[in-house]
Amino acid sequence: MEIRKVGVIGSGIMGAGIAAHLANAGIPSLLLDLAQDAPGQPRDILARTGIERALKARPAAFYTPRAAKLVTTGTIEDDLDKLAGVDWIVEVVVERLDVKRDLFKRLVSVAGPETIVSSNTSGLPAADMVAGLPEDFRRRFLVTHFFNPVRYMKLLELVPGPGTDPSVVEQMARFGRSVLGKGVVVGKDTPNFIGNRIGVYGFMTAMRRMVDEGYTVDEVDTILGPALGRPKSAVFRTADLAGLDTLLHVSRNLYENAPDDECRAVFAVPDFLQSMVDRGWLGEKTGQGFYKRVKSDGESRILTLDLATMEYKSQERLHFTTLDAVKDIGDQGERLRRIVEGDDRVARFAWEMLSDVLTYAANRVNPAHPIADRIDAVDNAMRWGFNWDLGPFQTWDALGVPWVVDRLRAEQREVPGIVVRVLAESGSFYGQSQSGRQTVYVSSTGTREELAKPDGTLSVAEAKQRGPAAILASNRGATLVDLGDGIACLEFHTKLNTIDVDIINMLTNAVADAAGRYRALVVGNDAPDFSVGANVAILLMASRMRQWKDIDRQVKALQDAHQQLKYSPIPVVMAANGRTLGGGCEIMLHGSRVRAHAELYCGLVEVGLGLIPAGGGCKEMLLRHGAATAKTGPFAAARAAFEIIAIAKVSTSAEEARDMRFLRRDDPVSLDRERLLADARADALALAEAGYIPPERPTLRLPGEGGRLVLEQQVDGFLATGAISDHDAIVAGKLAYVLTGGPASPIVPVSEQDVLDLEREAFLSLCGMPKTQARMSALLQTGKPLRN
Repeated sequence: MEIRKVGVIGSGIMGAGIAAHLANAGIPSLLLDLAQDAPGQPRDILARTGIERALKARPAAFYTPRAAKLVTTGTIEDDLDKLAGVDWIVEVVVERLDVKRDLFKRLVSVAGPETIVSSNTSGLPAADMVAGLPEDFRRRFLVTHFFNPVRYMKLLELVPGPGTDPSVVEQMARFGRSVLGKGVVVGKDTPNFIGNRIGVYGFMTAMRRMVDEGYTVDEVDTILGPALGRPKSAVFRTADLAGLDTLLHVSRNLYENAPDDECRAVFAVPDFLQSMVDRGWLGEKTGQGFYKRVKSDGESRILTLDLATMEYKSQERLHFTTLDAVKDIGDQGERLRRIVEGDDRVARFAWEMLSDVLTYAANRVNPAHPIADRIDAVDNAMRWGFNWDLGPFQTWDALGVPWVVDRLRAEQREVPGIVVRVLAESGSFYGQSQSGRQTVYVSSTGTREELAKPDGTLSVAEAKQRGPAAILASNRGATLVDLGDGIACLEFHTKLNTIDVDIINMLTNAVADAAGRYRALVVGNDAPDFSVGANVAILLMASRMRQWKDIDRQVKALQDAHQQLKYSPIPVVMAANGRTLGGGCEIMLHGSRVRAHAELYCGLVEVGLGLIPAGGGCKEMLLRHGAATAKTGPFAAARAAFEIIAIAKVSTSAEEARDMRFLRRDDPVSLDRERLLADARADALALAEAGYIPPERPTLRLPGEGGRLVLEQQVDGFLATGAISDHDAIVAGKLAYVLTGGPASPIVPVSEQDVLDLEREAFLSLCGMPKTQARMSALLQTGKPLRN
């Protein structure tokens, strides 16, 4: 049975978020909540309000507002019977066992004979929710625990009850992965399952150590952030985002329902957290928690809660020598060891937290009472649900199991049983089989198993493992890799995949050398971002040294490389994901096809640096908006491209990128990042087998001086109101000149090369301006754009 329609009961943040993400995937849903009889309001006002909140949410819950049309609202009282026609019903009501049990009793007579029913509970036992209900209902019941915000958090925990049919779990796992793009883990029916069991332990022990040892909120979040492979939000900002009431509920649930947990006392709610919840300081949703944003004199400032006084004070911008010393170390294990081997305040706290979490996680896979059958499920839950770079068992291996064990024993701390067994068996939780595949230690059997590769996934790293023959060409900036079946992949590997001369050379050579070597080319990588654009540091240095000929030559080489991609005799498919900005967006625009990840944040953002797109971005946006057709006048395309480029508009999803015409109407989208490269490879192969023919070279009709004057009038209006700066106006004027064709006549077509030459001319002139150089310098120093 395929899941084609879903019923969602409960329209709070999670319920509406699940309905929104189902809509993102093209799955219609019926969203129900309690009926309201307020005068002048529809009875389904709660469900309607849930969707309205989702539409206004930031970050956005829907890929585009259009997707909300796939959600129908109703009430539990009036419309529950309509759920007989859905394939899956997910309950997302208040976290009270009695309320959930009453609802499931009603669903017994409503749900179809094959309808899957699930709860989104974050920790209530699956067995208790359906105890006493018919066996056939329990066969189709399980927990489907999404993490908030649903669209962005990859983790989906599946927890079967004692009577759940294994085929139901398998079906939901396939649906979660292939349709919703989730990372699925299967957990045991234990308190708070996998992610929250480990994650909330980490939060609570951090709070306790902070208070006991005299650390501040700012210190803890600085120490337990990116340097330790955790997100920038670290502990307390993450707690604010999740909601302190949620944290309190989960922690209390663990304290009450895990009496045999050796660390049960850690989950007792501290007085300051209870006080914060009592005061309504719940974090992001109420405007204050451990952090509070205030505005004064037109500027926004972040305040931090001082737990000693329960008053807010200015946030501390901390720099620790220990952390600064390791920021350029790429190897995660070496970086962690360098941090925790120290003897300063940072090292002590980092080691205490790491060792606490590592030992706690290891004790949670005790064969007697495991939270999961496999340690890789625990690692994936923490990576996908809490954005850790490495899960706890991957961290054991990165630090070195023998090294951690020696230190624990030196401190007279107990070493978990599974760690003792792994130390005796091989010394690591993960390994490699004789066939070269990754293996994992299985705690329940004490044996090793090969990690199963999810269907339809592919990575560049996996392709490289085939041996030296898989590397077709390489330099410092990029590598050409054989993906099999005559498909090559060009992988960028500079920092943030910034574009430099090495990448330009590889782009050029990959197309020039294609004949007889491969049938199609994919441009993609395993990194979080496709490319954030040009290497600004090199450009700034060349500009300050007034190396205009060198800059002109490199920009011309980039333009030529992009044109080679566009008119390549073989298909070139762009596997675009994450940030695809500036020059990265320009590369994407020149592909034969784009296979985009749903979370595609692309845009031509050069104006923020006081520049304009000069790698063909202006040209391509003109073409995408109709400059090569006679359907609209010559001004329409110039205006549409100007409105997008002049404000550095960035898409918030692949579907919005399509609306902005960064993507074509037929460019496909993958919701699962791990399937992106495999899908792009399949697209490339299909194009090659269909007998790919490169596009014809178009001419453009542009409005010339008349169109430019109209755009400049708009710029003057913004300048007069103070909406833009003088330098913004100069940059916008240069952009208007390029997009309207410079000296072009609206009745005389211009070539692509004419527009490319205008791009390059404007780009060079802006590079020489001190305020543009100041913007480039500010971005490199602060990571933020400068308005000057």
